[in-house]
Amino acid sequence: MAQYAEDRSCITQFELGELFEKNERARDYPSAFKWYLHSAKHGYRTAQHRLGTMYARGAGVTRNYVEAYAWCKVSAAQHSRRAILKLKKIEPHLSVEQISLARQLSRQYYEMYVAPSANRVLFRK
Repeated sequence: MAQYAEDRSCITQFELGELFEKNERARDYPSAFKWYLHSAKHGYRTAQHRLGTMYARGAGVTRNYVEAYAWCKVSAAQHSRRAILKLKKIEPHLSVEQISLARQLSRQYYEMYVAPSANRVLFRK
C-alpha cells in the first residue's frame, strides 16, 4: 500500500498520513508525518497545515515552532483558515528573529512546493 501511495496523488498521500495519525489501534506519528510531508511537497495545503500542527505538538517529529510556523504560513498563503488560526497560536512561542526566519523558510517552501504546481495549472492548454 505504501509503494502505491508513493506514486499516487497528494490527496492519497495525505489520506495515508491520516490513517497513521487517526487510527487509535495502530497510531504511528512518524509514518503520518512522512506521508503528510510527501503530500505537502506536492502543494497540498491541508497537508502543509497538518505538518505545521505536528511540528507544533512534537508529534512524530521533534517540536519545532519555526518549522510549524513556516508550514502553516505556506498553507495560509493558499487561504487555509485553519492554518491562519494555527499561526496565531504558534506565534507567542517565537521570538521576533524566529518569526523572521520562519517567514523566510515559508517563502522558500512556497517557491519549491506550491509555485511550480500553480504554474502547471495556470499554463495547461
